[in-house]
Amino acid sequence: MSTAWPADPFRILLVVDNDEIARGVAASLGAEFAGGLRTCMKLDQLKAQARSHRAQAIVLALESLDAVERVALALQGDGVRPFLLILCDGAGTSVGARLSKDGVVDDYVQHFPTPADPDRLATSMRLAARIAPPSSAMAPPPTTAVAAAPAKRRSVVLVVEDDEVLHTLVAAMLESEPVDLVFEPDGAAAFERVNAVGPDLVLMDVMLPGGDGVALTERIKSTPDLAAIPVVMLSGEARLDTLVRSMEAGAADFIVKPFTREALIAKLGKYLPAAA
Repeated sequence: MSTAWPADPFRILLVVDNDEIARGVAASLGAEFAGGLRTCMKLDQLKAQARSHRAQAIVLALESLDAVERVALALQGDGVRPFLLILCDGAGTSVGARLSKDGVVDDYVQHFPTPADPDRLATSMRLAARIAPPSSAMAPPPTTAVAAAPAKRRSVVLVVEDDEVLHTLVAAMLESEPVDLVFEPDGAAAFERVNAVGPDLVLMDVMLPGGDGVALTERIKSTPDLAAIPVVMLSGEARLDTLVRSMEAGAADFIVKPFTREALIAKLGKYLPAAA
């Protein structure tokens, strides 16, 4: 019988102003990340605590976005740094998008005063666990035992869609699948969200408030760092001209609303990466 070595927890340093925020963020991260979570409440000790904790991700949850930006910029000069994420309120998402676009941070999450998407923070940490710099502590110890097969990694799907009913429907359909969902209802913000999340696949509504799904798909496909991400279009009507425009823009596929769970899973299965 094969035995598996116990994996270290993913190490997160949470930088906060007060205990109340710390408790709220810890609750959002949940038991999945509790074992590797440490809190820092003194900015002058941040770098020392990040080194001693060997942090693989740093979450900045400070009330002042100016302070967040100063801290994020200060961390840039340390060579290979942990995955860096900031939490903000609705008014701060434009700052988060700018910092993410400029490469100052890796992701941003609208989290205050209450989570806009309760699962979004944990999803971002799962993404961080995939791309954060490895450390020696994450390597298995020498052993003569046969290692167990690695766990299948979860895929990240960004759903660009303004219909909250459809959000709920898609989440229910994919609840048992190895997929983490991120929802973006605003067409104007969707491109920056694609940059921030780096999803494995985008489900793109054709008709969006603040933007056109076909034009947004074309923009994604014309951006070298994003062009490889498959885009599956969502449409309420199977019109030939819409299909043609979508394919010309670079969409990989098309699914017409309403759709069944089986149809959605079949579409995603064609494009999501195979299990590791």
